[in-house]
Amino acid sequence: MAEKLCPSCHKPLKLREAGYPMGSSFLKADRVHVDIYECPECHGIRLYAAESDMVTCPKCGSVHSAKEACAVCALNAAIDEATNK
Repeated sequence: MAEKLCPSCHKPLKLREAGYPMGSSFLKADRVHVDIYECPECHGIRLYAAESDMVTCPKCGSVHSAKEACAVCALNAAIDEATNK
């Protein structure tokens, strides 16, 4: 992974969070995962497409961070439970 530099002050950015989920869990196409970087000098925040820590759910095929459970499967299970009551 190449070092990322702050576009404002040109200092090396520090990774704050890898594979952070953004977008809707309801629509897999609208859900993205980003790596969040912060500049230690100017405290600017930059988002980049997640480069690591991603897994593919063997049940539904959605891609998510290894740190989280599959949101699509969790929602499907909750909907199934609610409709079977």
